[in-house]
Formats: sequence, C-alpha cells, structure tokens
Amino acid sequence: MLDYLKKAAGRAVKRAARAGVRKLLLLLLPYLVPFIPFLVVLFLVAVLVAATYSAMAPGSYLTGVDPSPEDKEIQQKYEQLCNKYNVADTWLVNPGEPSRQGGPDYESSPDHPYYPNRGRGKNIGAMVDRYRQDLKLALTWGQVHGACLFRNYVTGEREITDGQREKTAKDLHPYFYYKESEVTVCSKDGCDTYTVYLLVEAYTIQGHYQYHYEWVTETYGEGENAYTITYERLKDVQQILPDKWQRLKDWMKQEYNLENDAGEVELARTWLWEATRGFDEQTEWLNWLVNNVSYASIASSAMIPPELVPFFKEAEERFGIPWWFLAAMAFKESSFNPGAENLDTHCYGLMQVSPSNWEHYAPLLGFDPVMDRDNPRAQVMVGAYLLKNYLGSVDWEGDWKEQTLPGLVRYGGFIEVPPGKPYGSVKEWCRAEYASIIWELAESFRDVPGTWPVPGYSTISSYFGWRIRPFTGEKQFHKGIDIPAPEGTPVVSVSGGVVTFVGWENPNDPGQGYGLYMTVRDGQHLYLYAHLSRTDVVKGQTVQPGQQVGAVGNTGISTGPHLHFGVQDLSGGNWIDPLLVVQPQ
Repeated sequence: MLDYLKKAAGRAVKRAARAGVRKLLLLLLPYLVPFIPFLVVLFLVAVLVAATYSAMAPGSYLTGVDPSPEDKEIQQKYEQLCNKYNVADTWLVNPGEPSRQGGPDYESSPDHPYYPNRGRGKNIGAMVDRYRQDLKLALTWGQVHGACLFRNYVTGEREITDGQREKTAKDLHPYFYYKESEVTVCSKDGCDTYTVYLLVEAYTIQGHYQYHYEWVTETYGEGENAYTITYERLKDVQQILPDKWQRLKDWMKQEYNLENDAGEVELARTWLWEATRGFDEQTEWLNWLVNNVSYASIASSAMIPPELVPFFKEAEERFGIPWWFLAAMAFKESSFNPGAENLDTHCYGLMQVSPSNWEHYAPLLGFDPVMDRDNPRAQVMVGAYLLKNYLGSVDWEGDWKEQTLPGLVRYGGFIEVPPGKPYGSVKEWCRAEYASIIWELAESFRDVPGTWPVPGYSTISSYFGWRIRPFTGEKQFHKGIDIPAPEGTPVVSVSGGVVTFVGWENPNDPGQGYGLYMTVRDGQHLYLYAHLSRTDVVKGQTVQPGQQVGAVGNTGISTGPHLHFGVQDLSGGNWIDPLLVVQPQ
C-alpha cells in the first residue's frame, strides 16, 4: 500500500504541475479515503505544494488546464481582500501624544500585550511603520488562495466561492499596533521635527511580535556642515508565543477538521506555508545578480538593511569581528532575511545558526531560545559568537582573508568535497564558492558608503510619511524625501546597482506623476530618482556609487525644481524612510 501511495503521489505531483488544481483534485479524491490519517495529510500536502506553486507561477492558471481569462480577475479579488483586511485592525496606541526622549515609550510586554484590545482613537486604516515591518507580516493573496485550495481539497468542494475567500482573508488578517514618534534633524540652519509611526506589536499568522526601540542621536559630516538626527532606533523584536505558528495551526485544525495530532498539524502547516510562498521576487533578482553582475561592481553599505546595522556594530564591539564582515556573512547566509530557514538542515535566521547551536548558545548570551528566535539582534549575536570561536585571532588590518578561511570552512559546513566538484581540497572548495563572495562583499561594505543623491544640497523640503499633498490638499503618505536644488544640478547614484527603468511616467504628458524618472536596484533596495530634467544612463546599465545618473528637474507633478528620492526594500516590496539608508552630507 505504501509503495502504491508513493507511486500515486509521484504521478499526482507531475499532473498537478501540468494540469492545474481543479482536475487534479477531482481525480485524486476517491483515492484518499482508505489511507490512514497521517498518510492522507502527507499525500495531500505534497500535491498541494505542486498545485499551488503551479497556480502562482507567472503565466499559469488558477482554475483549470488551459489559461483562463478569469485568472487575473480572481487574483485581483484576492488582492482586494488583502488590501481591505490588512488595514482592518491598524491601531494607534498614543494618538496625539508622540513618544519623546524621557517620556513614556508606549511599548507592550509579554505580560501586557495590546492584542486583543483596540488602540486608543480610531483605526489608522493604513500600514505606516517607519521600518516597514508591518508589510513583511501582511497577508498576501497567495496565502489566502493557498488556504482556500487546501480547504477545498480536504472537503471535496469543487469551487472556491467569493464568500470563502472573504471569510479566509478575514480569519487570517493581521492586527497591527503603532505609536507616534518624532524624528528631529538639526543643522546650522536650525532643526526640523517630523512625525513617524513605529510598529509596537503585530499579531499575525506568522507569530505574535513585540517591537522595542531606543533613542539615539547620530551625527554626520563635520564642522558647519554637520547634521544630527535624533530618533527611535529599533532595539529588538520578540515573538511571544510558545509556537509562532499557533494561530495558523489553530485555524487549520478548525477549518480543515484535522485530527488533533501535533505531528500531523505541523506537517500540514509546513507544506501549506511553503506552497503559498509562491515565487519570491527578491530571490529571483538576487539569482540574476549573482549570474550577471560582479558583487564588487554594485555592493555598498547602502545595501545593508538600516535596522540591522546597529546589531552588526554592537556585535563588533562585543566580539571583535568588524561589522562589515558580519554584514557580508549575513547577506551570504540569508540575504538579510531573519526568517530564512534551510528546510534540510533547519538552520535559521540571518546567520543560519543550527537548531542545536541555537538552543545551547542563545541562553548563554542572555536570549530566550523561543521568544528570541526571530529577534534579529539575537540572531546576529549568536552567529557572531560562533564565528568568533571558529575564527580565533584575526589581524583585521593585515591579511584577514587568508586568516579567516579556516573559520569559514567550519562555519559554512565544508566537510568533504562532493564528487564532481573541481577542487582538490575542502579549503579550495570553500574559497571558490563561499569565502571569496563573503570577502568581496565585506570589502565593499567597508569601503563603499552610500552617497547623498544631490551633492551640495542637503535641505529636505518634505520628509517621508504622512503629509498634505501639494495642489490637492489631500492627506497623502509620501514614500520618499524631496530635496530642492536648481534645475540641472547633478543627481548621483546612492548605491551601486543596475538601472531597471528610465523614462516618463506618462510619455504623452510630462506633467503627470513623477515626470521623468529612473530606478536603480542593488541586492537589497530599489532607488527611485524622480522629477528629473534629464537622465544620463540607460536601462540595464551598471552604475557605481556616486556616479552621475541624471539632473534635478521640475517634471511631473512638482511645485519647483527638486529631486524626489525613494528607497524600496526589495524583501517586502515596501518603501522605507530614505534617511535610514543615507544621510545629508
């Protein structure tokens, strides 16, 4: 019976990829009844993986064997539901009382969470976190679609109804709690203060998270050109459920009538989640970069997620490993994704620490193995501690590359050269496929800082966040910063990267939107340069940090010559405050 099941499952997975979801479900339903519950769950989730990935693949289909004109409409329905329910519970905990140095921080604790209560005042109706952590936890159309598919597969229902989509999105939607805070930028000309919103708690199907901050004042430049920025910096993140997936598992047990067996429920949850992840744009982009562009030509410190930089620098002070080397390790290991998990080894997080090492070393460094598993600060500290033990003594002013090679062999798990690899030793293998990439990134992070996009012009006329829109007087979320400068002033690339767009928002009307604009992508961010008078690069061109890419203009909807500069985090597709990435110089 088991052999028959394996063969049937293999045939079913192949059919799922070719034939789509609906016909496959109808075909397989009669064969599910005789098997014991565990094998049923294993069988159906294996098929679901293939079916859901097929349904999410560009150019494939949601409803049948042949591409359907309904597919786009169906996906739009899911997206509209996600847009609706992602902001259904976005609450402000301190309306009109911005957090200030020395005052209350309005943050929650494991013993006193905000959920399930609502915040004070009305629902914000938007995801507004300055660090955009909320968008990383937002419900996606793929998650809702996958959950609906799974239910229909279990129940035998043939169609996913609009009512089922609505119920699923409502059941799985996140709860977000924010506090108002302030950012103050001071220069020789005075100080500007603007309001930002910081996520303090998130209750989602990916976990129940609490966010903590600390006040810092950072100085950039020297003498009369010095700037100071005072703001609340992300300090740590804690996941407060014993099992981060508990909410999703409880919903699955009830919705799918699963047996109350922990192993079966976890298996179903794992495969459902992997299936609904779909195609990751960031992973595809990074693969393209690896195959087509040298890291040395595009990498700069602007690539490093701003919320992670303080953790790398703290680890440098604690363990003596330079922050730029730790950042390179994190990029190579996880592409800066705190939730990255190797499904074979179960190594997890930014530094890809093994479960056994995490369980042993996290408590030694003062972290809770459960609550701090998704805490990026804890991940960096544990990884740096292990790396320090592997590296031993390194002269970071000398030949640090060769000195770090033996430690990287151990950290990267290079034990025996596999058959077919063209290397005579484990060290050669590690050098070629692991260490050389880390070294190249580390040098770039150390030597190539982010560059202010309009050299010589550091005044900001409109900051990131909510504002009253010029011309219309409507409230608008400004997804970047505006830097006034005379028309024709050079605009330079903040980071190295590849030019991904050059052109007009509307070629038939230069007065619309961003006017003439361009975008550049590196390994972590997309950089937007808008309202230009001209461009000096073409799509597909590789640019260096500080290279001129265009000139300030007054095209599009603009009140005067200026550069609109935006930064998008590619891992979540969300816009972040540019002042977190690059500062006035």
